[in-house]
Amino acid sequence: MAAARVGKILGRWWWFVAVVTIATIAASLVWQAVGPVPHRAEAELLLVLELPPDSEDRQFGIENSRAQASSVVIQDLVRLARGRNLHREVIEELGKENIVIDLETLIETIEVFPFARGLRLELTWQNPLHAQAIIDTTVRLLVDDQTRLYPSLKELGTLRVIDKTDSALQPTFATRFLDIFLKALVGLLTSMMVVLVFDWRGNRLFSDDVPDLLDTPIIGTVQ
Repeated sequence: MAAARVGKILGRWWWFVAVVTIATIAASLVWQAVGPVPHRAEAELLLVLELPPDSEDRQFGIENSRAQASSVVIQDLVRLARGRNLHREVIEELGKENIVIDLETLIETIEVFPFARGLRLELTWQNPLHAQAIIDTTVRLLVDDQTRLYPSLKELGTLRVIDKTDSALQPTFATRFLDIFLKALVGLLTSMMVVLVFDWRGNRLFSDDVPDLLDTPIIGTVQ
């Protein structure tokens, strides 16, 4: 389909494209105003390497070997933080505070990312108090019970908290604007696609198509 033909079809149905796009923007704004707001809680944990005493003369070699070992340990910690056993313990601890969390929902929602010397926990949840409680409990178990959860970790270093939200964060204005923009873009592209498919499948001839089909100017038409 030629570009001129596409432009003519879109120009013919511009009102439909505009209505769909505006309706998408309006629905997005209403949802932002009255719909559930996802809150974000997060934390970062650092694996602090511990060198043995009296190792100044061979410190570089020890640090290098332990740095290599730490990359393996970090992957183990990430798997531990994603595991069902830890999530079950988190849910049990939250149950003592009368916070009921579904295990499968938690597993599917919480994100755990490794970085150079630690890991990062991220959680997006509708209830801000529950979101922060989940992150706080998970971090507490990983830090306070690290010897029980990962007995060999003490031979390499200590897992410590370096950053954590105090309360779950609401989406920023930029995030909300981007969400509305992307939804409006999807509405625009979808309406354009619907128009083009409808025009192609409808096999209908419009008066402004006649000059192109006949390749000659039209002086007048009879209604």
